[in-house]
Amino acid sequence: MSTFPLTALPKGQTACIDCIAPSAEFGALDAEVSRRLSDLGFSNGMSITVVSSGLRGHGPFAVRLGRSTQFALRRAEALKVQCRAA
Repeated sequence: MSTFPLTALPKGQTACIDCIAPSAEFGALDAEVSRRLSDLGFSNGMSITVVSSGLRGHGPFAVRLGRSTQFALRRAEALKVQCRAA
């Protein structure tokens, strides 16, 4: 099954998180950013819905994890969250 970044998920559509991918944009801090996202609940199999996004989909991205927890992610963080169709 193919994966796609959270930034490609249309507003209101739900997907499942597949993984937190590495990103060169964070450099030496990448592992810490990935761990922080995991600590917040961005984990394999968790459902995620884009509630809203900034102008032209460039962020920030307001997302809902599961049924109630909401977060705002910068574009670079949202690109790390790889999703698959629910």
